[in-house]
Amino acid sequence: MPLAPTCDLFVIAGEPSGDAYGAEVVSRLRARYSDLVCAAMGGQALTEAGAEVEQGIDGLAVMGLGPVLARLPTFIRLGLRMAQLVRARRPKVVLTIDYPGFNLRLVRRLRDLRAAGTRFVHLVAPQVWAWQPRRAKAISHSVDRLLCFFPFEPPLFRRFGCQADFVGHPLLDLIGPKQDTRGLEAELHLAGRDRLLLLAPGSREREVRHLLPVFHQAAEAMLARKPTSEGRIKVAVAKVPELPSSLYREATDFPLIEGHYREMCARAHLGLIASGTATLEAGIIGLPHIIAYKTDRLTAMLVRQCIRTAHVGLPNLLAGRRICPEVLQDELTVPRLVAHLERLWDGPGRERCLADMQQTRALLGSGGAIGRIAEIIDEELSMGRRRADTFGAIEAVRHDTTRM
Repeated sequence: MPLAPTCDLFVIAGEPSGDAYGAEVVSRLRARYSDLVCAAMGGQALTEAGAEVEQGIDGLAVMGLGPVLARLPTFIRLGLRMAQLVRARRPKVVLTIDYPGFNLRLVRRLRDLRAAGTRFVHLVAPQVWAWQPRRAKAISHSVDRLLCFFPFEPPLFRRFGCQADFVGHPLLDLIGPKQDTRGLEAELHLAGRDRLLLLAPGSREREVRHLLPVFHQAAEAMLARKPTSEGRIKVAVAKVPELPSSLYREATDFPLIEGHYREMCARAHLGLIASGTATLEAGIIGLPHIIAYKTDRLTAMLVRQCIRTAHVGLPNLLAGRRICPEVLQDELTVPRLVAHLERLWDGPGRERCLADMQQTRALLGSGGAIGRIAEIIDEELSMGRRRADTFGAIEAVRHDTTRM
């Protein structure tokens, strides 16, 4: 079987968010260089951007120690396969995006390519500042360049000799200053004074199973408590395309809205949101919300031993203080959620949270992160081209010398 053709760039993403970021970068690079050859492990977004997707990512987004261990043989086989695919394509640059448990192991497995001149760039600094700061040294020695979303991250890695760049957060590019909510209002039959309570139980099956039943009960309690003189309260659930409606229907009969999460954040009065990037999106848009999470007990026990920060929610980590309530593990009960909903519904607690939300976008710096990432990858590709030209010249001289 002949070797696959070489490529300029190999992008490796394991989740939909990484697929989206990678697609934006590839689109910008292909607009500059029509002959750019890009291979990828990714999804629909990278495919549409023109990457040659060698490996899909459906079903790879898992969290928690238990689920990861249960699929460990699958991930080991996938790692070996990806190492083989990347070596076959002999890229000038490998761009790994987030998914650190898999990607950083893969990078270490490909150290022979790195020694031969392939440049390895990792996008999204692993949150070593929250978990195990000593891991920063190992990560710094594994990659050539690390691209960071938060301004406080580069110094953690530069002290170990890593070239770490603060690029800003791509969400600032992807989230416009104003969301058009007219279609959502029509779908939910929302009038001007109606208040929307958003339930966003996450993007993974386990998250939805753990969170949505409690979210539903808390929403039912709020519907029973709030007077109709304030306008109607509507409740809607943010559904992700990767999960079936039947999973949500096991826990709730509230309307399911798919593919319009940012519009829901813009129109909602308040949110119950699973911890993760969705909370940062809500913060950028300016939605007061409660951050919730629950995982299996083994994972939770290990997290309690390892975590080094006072917060887990991204808006709180970014601000360095608790601007959104966090309700985690055994604290995730209906009475606690309702108490936080009541406090943020109206009054001083809501005003403080709204004021804090306005600062979230500013804390992430200016927009243009995707453009900066594309520029850095362009720099790395140029270095790769120069190395290839130099190697070709050396080989030509060596060939001529042997003929003399």
